[in-house]
Amino acid sequence: MIEFLAKNFNFITYGLEFLAALTGIICLKNYINSSTKYFIFFLIYIFIIEVLGASLVYYPDFYPVYLIRRIGFQMTNWYNIFWFFGSIVFVLYYFYSLLQLKQNKFIIKIVGILFSVIMLGHFIIYFDVFMSSHPKLYQFLGLLATFISIALYFIEFLKSDSMLNVFKTFGFYASIGLFLWWLIITPVIFFDFYNTEADWHFVNLKRLIFLFANAFMYSTFTFALMYCKPENRGGTVN
Repeated sequence: MIEFLAKNFNFITYGLEFLAALTGIICLKNYINSSTKYFIFFLIYIFIIEVLGASLVYYPDFYPVYLIRRIGFQMTNWYNIFWFFGSIVFVLYYFYSLLQLKQNKFIIKIVGILFSVIMLGHFIIYFDVFMSSHPKLYQFLGLLATFISIALYFIEFLKSDSMLNVFKTFGFYASIGLFLWWLIITPVIFFDFYNTEADWHFVNLKRLIFLFANAFMYSTFTFALMYCKPENRGGTVN
């Protein structure tokens, strides 16, 4: 069983992402006037990126994929752009739309600007690194930006009347899912130099950890979309 999970963790993750995105599409009409719709767009975005990535890896001879690879879109380079950069921008915007206090919104803006400047600056200065690997800098910046957003959300949430309905608020589940995902995978990332064919024990352990983290996160999102309802906070809907 463990061997099966380790070997097929990519496809299992794709299935979980598809389920979360599909649930979001089905439930979109319930959240169309709330901030949750941005998170649904994020889930759809992630699934599209994963499908394109899987196509580049598993179907390189498919003519459209072949053309994409010919112009330079290999697995690593566009993932750095669309996954590390694009997904964090989505998350920042989602939390920005949830926050009510101007100072908290301002902090999210500053975080977003700094994140973008550092990412783009690294892209310009270290173009070869950007196109050939997944630098830990991107993962650390993503972790920091996400944690700041979640912290601001919970600080504001605890001061609001929504605390009475905490377990029916989608933002709560989204924050928990994202927070625990980063908390689980971050220690693994810093041992990534063991992720080679010379150490298959670590490779399989990493796959299982990522699979567990992904399963928890996307299952949390899927459950929350079906269970929660848009809620008014300070005259707004989230």
